[in-house]
Amino acid sequence: MANPLYRFFLKRFPRLGGVLWRLLGGELREIVHGQGNHLEANGARLSSVELDIIGDDNHITIGAGSVVFNLKIRIRGSGHRIEIGPNCRISRGALLWFEDQDCRLEIGAGTTMVDVVVAVTEPGSQVMIGKECMFANDIDIRTGDSHAILDAATGERINPARNIIIGDHVWVAAHVVLLKGVEIGHDSVIATGAIVTRSCQPGTILAGNPAAGIKEGITWRRDRNQRGPS
Repeated sequence: MANPLYRFFLKRFPRLGGVLWRLLGGELREIVHGQGNHLEANGARLSSVELDIIGDDNHITIGAGSVVFNLKIRIRGSGHRIEIGPNCRISRGALLWFEDQDCRLEIGAGTTMVDVVVAVTEPGSQVMIGKECMFANDIDIRTGDSHAILDAATGERINPARNIIIGDHVWVAAHVVLLKGVEIGHDSVIATGAIVTRSCQPGTILAGNPAAGIKEGITWRRDRNQRGPS
């Protein structure tokens, strides 16, 4: 829970709350309006984590051994679920953004993220991320377009949200955008600056704008060892 001194000042001097929180080296800052919202982070290390929630029955679980630093979770709406698995690392200004209702984000065990924005919007949409993935910085993952595009003749909306699925052991390099509806197979690599609009099979290198497969049958390691997988 947030530092009791921070809670005291936030209620009485809300404009000074953020400054005081930083001076206190706060673990968790909560700005929550609603009922039934719950955070469970037993065995996880939190530092400079901010919850900004307007809505009801939103649940966040962070697994044991995870280290979460400088993360903002912004939720608008109700019934959302965030599950961060054990032994994950999320840091450097990451943002989890939820809107509408009943959206879901799952991040598998051992996954690491730096300065990643995950936007899960429109009712029931999902982002599913596998185990042991590695995300570099300045990455944008979005299930929706934020605004409606309409058929001019009928007035019907033509751009609904679609789920994103990322398999186990996927490496996403810096400055990548992953757009709605894509499925990334396990052991794949997405090259720097790629704009991903289409799915790929396991063990694929994706590159370019729009991204396309440039090599298949690969895997990767976090270290620079040139030998194959052990």
